[in-house]
Amino acid sequence: MTELAHLEGARVMLGYVASFLFAIVMQAVSKFSAMNRHKKDKADEKSKERFNRYTSDTMLAGDRSVGNFVEWQGAFLVLFWTNIVVAGAKEVWLGWVYVGIRFLYPVLAYLGGVKQGGAQPLILLATVPGYYVLLRYMYLIYMAVY
Repeated sequence: MTELAHLEGARVMLGYVASFLFAIVMQAVSKFSAMNRHKKDKADEKSKERFNRYTSDTMLAGDRSVGNFVEWQGAFLVLFWTNIVVAGAKEVWLGWVYVGIRFLYPVLAYLGGVKQGGAQPLILLATVPGYYVLLRYMYLIYMAVY
């Protein structure tokens, strides 16, 4: 592994951690937004129920943003670093693409990409490129070891 690949990998990891922190912030924003909307509805007598995070699309968007990040972090981290170590650090720039979609996912989820009824087509703008990056790294690693 070259020093340059090491450094670029470290830069991507800093961006990756920043995208995780962004997802956490968006989760908090979603929670406070949903709670404030509920308080307003209660004050306007549009609702008499207690706040329930599990029936709020806004809260679900925040929760799924963090959940999706955690679900896929193992695959990304293993494939990214295995590509650097075993496959000759090919296409390390795809790590930045993945970081970008990790920033994009919470925004799209908050804008309606994730709802109680399931994922909406809007969220595919983040998930499809993410899957591509993971599959591409799998291919590069496979080609290097076989």
